[in-house]
Amino acid sequence: MITFKPNPHKLQVTPSAKEPGRFDWSITCDGVIVRQSVRSFSSEGASEANGDAAFREITSRWQSAR
Repeated sequence: MITFKPNPHKLQVTPSAKEPGRFDWSITCDGVIVRQSVRSFSSEGASEANGDAAFREITSRWQSAR
């Protein structure tokens, strides 16, 4: 029997608080930040692409641990 458990991790892209006009990403699990970008990105898309790579890594580890 397969039991589906939704991924508790979420990727969020937000405007940078430190550098206006740039974007940061963060990955949260149940509302707690588990990883965030070290640098900001010039576009929302670039930030999302970089964050997506980290998100896939975290999700892979999470699925392996179950």
